[in-house]
Amino acid sequence: MPCVNTLGFWTTFATGSHPISVTSGDLNSDTRLDLVIANSGSNNVGVFLGKGDGTFQNQIMYAAGTKPDSVITGDFNSDNILDLVTVNSDTNVVSVLLGNGNGTFQAAKTYTTGLNPTSAISGDFNSDNRQDLAVTNNNNNTISILLGNGDGSFQDQVTYMTGKSAFSVISSDFNNDSQLDLALVNADSNNVGILMGHGNGAFQTQITYSTDMFPVSVVSSDFNNDGKIDLAIVNFFKSSASVLLGDGNGNFQNQTTYSTEKKPVIIRAGNLNNDANVDLAIVNSGSNSISVLLGNGNGSFQTQKIYKTGNNPSSIVLGDFNNDTKLDLVVTNFADNSATVFLNICP
Repeated sequence: MPCVNTLGFWTTFATGSHPISVTSGDLNSDTRLDLVIANSGSNNVGVFLGKGDGTFQNQIMYAAGTKPDSVITGDFNSDNILDLVTVNSDTNVVSVLLGNGNGTFQAAKTYTTGLNPTSAISGDFNSDNRQDLAVTNNNNNTISILLGNGDGSFQDQVTYMTGKSAFSVISSDFNNDSQLDLALVNADSNNVGILMGHGNGAFQTQITYSTDMFPVSVVSSDFNNDGKIDLAIVNFFKSSASVLLGDGNGNFQNQTTYSTEKKPVIIRAGNLNNDANVDLAIVNSGSNSISVLLGNGNGSFQTQKIYKTGNNPSSIVLGDFNNDTKLDLVVTNFADNSATVFLNICP
């Protein structure tokens, strides 16, 4: 019988001030997943080295710029060591912190974006085997493409128009041409924009698909097991999730919506109950909870299972933090200056 209640054994630990974004990766090459948390209230990132049992060492902090709103990992100087990028909304820059391979990081170097950047994704957008950046700019309705030089530095931004209040961006190959494309949510336009990549670092004008009210986060995966990439989006003011199935040519069907708790802010996808189908994990900032929607494998999802978090949860990351081959969750609690680990209890 499929596992229904996937999460348990939660623990909470202290972060910096107002943790707003979390990511994971093996930062010190010990085959254990570590955490990086952007603390928007203390203008830094906290690095938590994993012990391999679902617990973490005390954080080591690195200056990240003013009001870091998002953090991602990637190898930006081609040394097979993970580096960090933070998006700093108050100063209109991204900060790049190169990794030393032992869990420590060099001082940040900054690169200019548009106004009020909110999120970033990395990928090789111009087919030169170097990692590039795409950054959403909330206040001037653009997305910035910063091509990487392969040494940890980036070229000046090139911008493309988005809808109103671009909030969150992901990259994937939506039309099966082996080139990375972009999907971003336009909160005030109530839609998701798709920018097809040419493979040379340039992108086509966005094509939009309707969502519910005020979409703020998007994720991609294959939800109906047809080998084609689909989208899932959370809508802040509607307290819902939208699922848009892809046809493999870059087009998407009309949304199907599912209820969440109040004010969802982040959505992530992964197989949480070991049934070979992709599930959804959603952070609900207005109800101090996460929603888990188990996938049926045909593009539909079951009614949400609700798990309580700390106050004003703000972000989530999925990963195997205790080395049992099952996906666990870590949620940041913005108002509590903490993060909560939920270990997967499915057999």
